[in-house]
Amino acid sequence: MSNIIHISPKEKKYKHPILLVHGALFNGKIWEGNFLEYFPQLGYETYSITLSGHGVEASKLMLNFYGINDFVDDVIQLITQLEEKPILIGYSMGGIISQIVAQQISLEKVILLASVPPYGMLSSSFKYWAKSPISWGKFMVSTVFPILKYVDTDAPEGIYYTPPSKKLQYFIGQNMQSESLRALLELIIKDFEIDPLKSTVPMLHIGFKSDQIIFPEEVERTASFYGHESKIFEKMAHMFMYEPHWKQVGDYIQGWLNKS
Repeated sequence: MSNIIHISPKEKKYKHPILLVHGALFNGKIWEGNFLEYFPQLGYETYSITLSGHGVEASKLMLNFYGINDFVDDVIQLITQLEEKPILIGYSMGGIISQIVAQQISLEKVILLASVPPYGMLSSSFKYWAKSPISWGKFMVSTVFPILKYVDTDAPEGIYYTPPSKKLQYFIGQNMQSESLRALLELIIKDFEIDPLKSTVPMLHIGFKSDQIIFPEEVERTASFYGHESKIFEKMAHMFMYEPHWKQVGDYIQGWLNKS
């Protein structure tokens, strides 16, 4: 069962709400202090979903039984309860979830942030291992045991370009968790058989130059798969939302929403 954070703007200026979909190892609180404040201040109804098996309150007994399609169902279930078609913002694992949702139901727009590609993460994972084997190992351990929650250690390379404050790192660590082994396996080896011709919704592809989880080249390949262009931000990495210049990403998204 999923949980929802809903933030209403003081003055609603936009018809279509924002729906934020988090990535692996985290929950809907990943957007606190960034997009959960940014978009309501602009005038959007803003929702952040915590996917099944995620969040500090969720039971982890069934976590490994959840697959990507279960998370897709979480998102679709929420969307069917909204009065208007949402603008879907999917991050990392949430990006592939958003792509699959866009194949199944009508959306207003889609923004993909460092998204898992339609053909999975095998290429990115191999590239990460080849470039930074120690960091790759630390990251893979984190997927099944959230070491940053219990051990004071530096994050793997490619997670941050500019590491956040110790206070913020503590918040991040406390909200990290292991991920569904089923979902992880699907992310790495599965071709999600997405038909780009079925995705007629306007779609924005954003990547980060120093990201080693989803390399910027993979973001560009995903954009090309759909026949779109991409935007790569310099001096940011995978967890951009906790870096000093995250607002640049929000501003770029808002500019695209206004003109697309």
